[in-house]
Amino acid sequence: MTTQPFAPPCDIVFVDGGFVAADEAAVSVHANALSYGTGTFEGIRACWNAEHEQLYLLEALDHFRRLARSARILGLALPFTPERLVTASVELLRRNDVRADAYLRPLLIQSGAVLPVRMHDVPTRLSIAATPMPGDYIDPRGVRCMVSTWRRAPDVAAANRAKVTGGYPGPALAKTEAARRGYDEAIMLTLDGFVAEATTSNVLVRIGDGWVTPPGTDDILEGITRRQVMKLIEELTGRTVVERRVQRTELYTADEVLLCGTAAGVVPVVEIDERLVGSGRPGELTGRLAALLRAIASRTDDRHPEWTVPVHATERQMQ
Repeated sequence: MTTQPFAPPCDIVFVDGGFVAADEAAVSVHANALSYGTGTFEGIRACWNAEHEQLYLLEALDHFRRLARSARILGLALPFTPERLVTASVELLRRNDVRADAYLRPLLIQSGAVLPVRMHDVPTRLSIAATPMPGDYIDPRGVRCMVSTWRRAPDVAAANRAKVTGGYPGPALAKTEAARRGYDEAIMLTLDGFVAEATTSNVLVRIGDGWVTPPGTDDILEGITRRQVMKLIEELTGRTVVERRVQRTELYTADEVLLCGTAAGVVPVVEIDERLVGSGRPGELTGRLAALLRAIASRTDDRHPEWTVPVHATERQMQ
């Protein structure tokens, strides 16, 4: 199933400390980042609760802290603190009067018209854009995956602990390879053949009563949603998720496999390389995790309120 989750982007964008019309936020075709991918970005979900008449930002501070770490790895200066960027994101959503699920894209790039390839002495631009997201990024009912022929780039060649704009040709090729072969998603391996991650999401595997997931040293981006899911698994089962190397054949004998990420949420994998995962139906715990994370994100479940930030002022706050 192909999903079309995004509506047209919002009209107002945060750029370098101010709010401007989206058309004014454009960068030159000569921008260094356009040629070389010299920048870093984040994706942040905002979830609408109709009963509360409130929009909640999910883990915004942690996302901006990761943006700061990514900038540090690349040698770029983030001009605002993560706390200031959370405030800017809230204001951005208010100015656009977003009252639906949405996706925020913070972006720090080398915007200067500098032709040589380098990470120094090039002007940068920081922006945050918002886009309503009424649909699902990946089919939540379950996906069929293939193990891609494209491998995850190693950390010695790509800064995998940074969310780099230029780091996605490999995942994009893997996604297209999977789609053209009739699959929904691709799982990528490390150069030495261990499970890394899917194209834009992390992988968790249940083997018997225990869950495992590839470690940060296996060239994955250690996702914020991954951390949330690991926490929820521990709370629901009393068992800690083990971070260890995962072999390809373990995918074929797993009892449950799930993908998780900011855009994807929690998605069950029902088939890998024409082999059913478990019974071939979404795993019971995966379904519970998906529903629980959605409920926490929209505060229809009162667990982990520290993960969310309300956007719109309430009547009480306005009095």
